[in-house]
Amino acid sequence: MNSKTLTLIVAGLLVVIGLTKPDLSSLVNRKPTPVVVNPVVFEKPTDSAILAKCDDVITSLKAGNNDRYEDGKRLASLYSDMATLLELDGENMIVRNTSEIRQANSLSGAMLKLDMKGKYNGLGKACEAVVLTAIGTDDSVNLDEALRAKAVSGFKALAWACNEGSK
Repeated sequence: MNSKTLTLIVAGLLVVIGLTKPDLSSLVNRKPTPVVVNPVVFEKPTDSAILAKCDDVITSLKAGNNDRYEDGKRLASLYSDMATLLELDGENMIVRNTSEIRQANSLSGAMLKLDMKGKYNGLGKACEAVVLTAIGTDDSVNLDEALRAKAVSGFKALAWACNEGSK
């Protein structure tokens, strides 16, 4: 067999491999990269007024159907992320007053397409009560360090309550 024939055979094989695109990954012995999952730990709120409002959230979720496990976990994650958003300050400050907290809270559920309206009796009002207990009822108050910390603890408490209600 001459070199021209060998070159044509190799080229033909490469064309067939290129057209069929077989999975050749089994030929390479690679170790899979381990996936590290950091579990989110939700801490029980220490403020008794907020804890009392959290009980209503837990009760509302537990009275729901079997979707409460997934819905509660999604809500807990959402409220944990909201707490992180509120913790940002300095150059990264996004939320500056209580009005923006309410707006971000109402938009977040719509953005995630949670579609829980009417699914859990009183859940929306119970969640709102936790937030209002944490930040107050005044319409638009600028967040100072203390009020920002209260808002963060309120959303962390809400995350805890949703996680507890999912159980």
